[in-house]
Amino acid sequence: MLRTIKNGMLLLSIAYILLGVLLLVMPQTSLLWICYAFGVVVLATGIFCLTRYARLRGQSFAAPFFLVAGVITAGLGLFTLAQPQVVASFLPVTFGLFILIDGCGRVGSAVELAKRRGERWWVMLLFSLLSIALGVLLIWQPFDVAVSVVMLCGVLLIVEGAVNLGCAVYTAMELRALDRMADAASTAALDALGHALDEAEAEALNADHEGVVYNAESTEVPDDSHNPP
Repeated sequence: MLRTIKNGMLLLSIAYILLGVLLLVMPQTSLLWICYAFGVVVLATGIFCLTRYARLRGQSFAAPFFLVAGVITAGLGLFTLAQPQVVASFLPVTFGLFILIDGCGRVGSAVELAKRRGERWWVMLLFSLLSIALGVLLIWQPFDVAVSVVMLCGVLLIVEGAVNLGCAVYTAMELRALDRMADAASTAALDALGHALDEAEAEALNADHEGVVYNAESTEVPDDSHNPP
């Protein structure tokens, strides 16, 4: 799982941060270029979520969250690349929708940690709710597309990238620790069962030996002196 985090979420989180820095440094950059870059990042996020769903399907409670987030995010990315002019007209709403979906996807990881009794799962849930709140703010409070709004989207993308990276690494480490604990408990249970079976087998052998009646006469050597030649 950590390898998946390093190869997948690490690259996506860095992409969030780089795109956010680009919006902060060059807020007057053409909105079409911003939309194209944003579409690529969102589409990659959707593909990653769908890949996670394919790996976790039937094995994790969080799988449906990745499926929903992957389908919506991939669709949003494709729409952004196909219609950048339309997306540019309501850029804050598009950014807000992406952040909202990304936060909802992390709720599944938080619930999975809580279900497996992981420690501090509520930290993941709080960060997820923070992303959801930021996304809702951008969706329900649309601003005019201006330099200040573009910079605000950049700040939110940087925050989202940092939060996403931290939550992903924490979840992977926590699940790996839980897997190790489960393996240790399973090994201990198998060892205890093996000892119990050995003791039961030994008791059964002792019981069999105690029930044997030895015939002393059967061990006597016949006396040939009573038999004349």
